[in-house]
Amino acid sequence: MAYFAQKAVLAVFAVWGVFVASGANMGSPTPTDPIDIAAQSPWLGRAPTTTTPVMAVARPAPVTTTTITTIADCGDVERLAVALGWPISELQTFIRVVKAESACKPWAHNLRDPNGGSYGLMQINGFWCIPNQQWPIGWLQAHGLVDSCDDLFNATLNLRAGLAIWHLTGWHAWSTF
Repeated sequence: MAYFAQKAVLAVFAVWGVFVASGANMGSPTPTDPIDIAAQSPWLGRAPTTTTPVMAVARPAPVTTTTITTIADCGDVERLAVALGWPISELQTFIRVVKAESACKPWAHNLRDPNGGSYGLMQINGFWCIPNQQWPIGWLQAHGLVDSCDDLFNATLNLRAGLAIWHLTGWHAWSTF
């Protein structure tokens, strides 16, 4: 349970970071306007009565993201899959596989499967992320998709890893196909 609590806290800070980096809710200053962070942040106390420019900097471009932070149902899974690049022509099969494998639950974990079980929405088997003779750090790690098998409980990382596996094997990696 502590693992999921840690992941939830990290997700909140990640979303907050994207919110802050995107300049959301900060008005529309020109790129050279000074940014008074204390006046714009409720976490840094009250805004000063006079504004002294911290420094003149160009505001970063808004951050665009293709992640959906909450998976409430299979529709959210399908929208996330499209945003991550799953082919539209495969969506019917994709949804059938995800429903059969995990019932669209990102936290699904089948410990009865070999190689440490299967993880997440697509029930990706531990074979893909555990070190072996061919892939000393694991196939998914070698391809920069995850750091550990536990990362596959993240819906976005799971669907990206699933897409990479699908490109390699087609639907043959999933017994429900």
